[in-house]
Amino acid sequence: MAKLIFSHASILQSDGSAPAAGAELIYGLVSDGVEISLEPDTVNVEDNREIYESYTGRIVIRTVNTKFDADGDGDLILSSVHVSNDGDLPTVGKLKLHGKSGSHDIVTAATYIQGHQSFDNGRLETVLIAQSADKTGNTTLVATDAS
Repeated sequence: MAKLIFSHASILQSDGSAPAAGAELIYGLVSDGVEISLEPDTVNVEDNREIYESYTGRIVIRTVNTKFDADGDGDLILSSVHVSNDGDLPTVGKLKLHGKSGSHDIVTAATYIQGHQSFDNGRLETVLIAQSADKTGNTTLVATDAS
């Protein structure tokens, strides 16, 4: 059985390409701080029955780094045009988790990425949340073999 093990994450433009300023690579992921979920959204129909109307995919990551790049010498993660940390509408982007060998890459559909800093685990962490929905659930989160 394969496990999902991620080496790093990246923020992509809405078409899946790296941002013009270069790749926004996020290292220092907290191993127990990566959450991936695909949940059905239900709707009640006649006779109190429920059906799946759509699916919501969500990725939450936590990193001990506040800046992009492996050395932590890039720009601030929360200052990216693809991340909203103050209620302003960011540029639409995608959040991609890069799997290690034998694992998978996971990428969200184009969406708004929210971010904030947290001290929940007794240290400064940057938290990013990307959530999207679609009717079939096939494009909201996509898994491919690790690159």
